[in-house]
Amino acid sequence: MSSAPVLGAVAIALLAAFAAPATAQATAETAPVSVDRERMTQYVRAHRVLNDARDEFHGKVGRLHDEQGRERARVEMEEQIAAGLEAHDLTRAEYDELTVLISLDGDARALFDEVMQELAEEGAGA
Repeated sequence: MSSAPVLGAVAIALLAAFAAPATAQATAETAPVSVDRERMTQYVRAHRVLNDARDEFHGKVGRLHDEQGRERARVEMEEQIAAGLEAHDLTRAEYDELTVLISLDGDARALFDEVMQELAEEGAGA
């Protein structure tokens, strides 16, 4: 009688035992996060500031031909981004988390689009 079937069963059992906690941990770490209208409004206002900073950076970088000038432009953009996040009470990690949520969750995306439209209609500044 061959020991291969027994070894195969043991390997599968061990794999299942080690995979289950990792899967549970990954699920807990990526558990859906919800966002309310107030938080989404903060996010959208910050998003507009960040987009403006990035657009300005890309416009400058296209006209600069020296590495030092490009580095200065990048530093300025990063400062604008940091100021925009701070002004809207968000950390970079929170902003990134909400960006992922909006990308993956249809309800969050719908709320994002709704708030973007409302702020555009109000002419609300960042």
